[in-house]
Amino acid sequence: MKRGNTEKRGAVLGIVLFGLLQLACVIGFWALCLIPDLPQVLFILFFVLGAFCAALMLPALWALRKRFHELDALEDIKSVTLDKEETIMLLVNIDYIPGKEFEVLGMAKGTVVQSKNFGKDFMAGMKTLVGGEITSYTEMLNEARQIAVKRMVDEAEALGADAVINIRYGSSAVMQGAAEVIAYGTAVRLK
Repeated sequence: MKRGNTEKRGAVLGIVLFGLLQLACVIGFWALCLIPDLPQVLFILFFVLGAFCAALMLPALWALRKRFHELDALEDIKSVTLDKEETIMLLVNIDYIPGKEFEVLGMAKGTVVQSKNFGKDFMAGMKTLVGGEITSYTEMLNEARQIAVKRMVDEAEALGADAVINIRYGSSAVMQGAAEVIAYGTAVRLK
């Protein structure tokens, strides 16, 4: 089974869980609206809060659609493996290419901020209780590095580079469950 399909199922599960939470909120606010002799102000407040909870599903569904597009694009990136990228663009993490002269074109970089869905985040939280590798986050960071390298190579190609030297990676936590990964190096044209 393709990993992309597993990721899509996980994303749908996250939306379903979020939808159930929102539905519970809507039902709760609707029940509060049925309280006898409820002041008009509270009725309006509960009604608006219930409508707001229901309306939150629209951006969540939009995010799900965007995630499906990202996963499809990632499958395209994976079809051109990193090894194939290296035959097109030489990628090294040293500051020279043995036996080659080159012209420095500038810095090339690629960055991505990646997160997992709610279900995977919840399971990762449970894993911290007992310890061990959190494979969903390992997969997330590997995927993010692939995307960052692809974006760096695309930027280097736009500069007219044949190689990227002195490649470095960096990462940071942007928010709970989301990480930024950056790949950067010096784009060069071989002489």
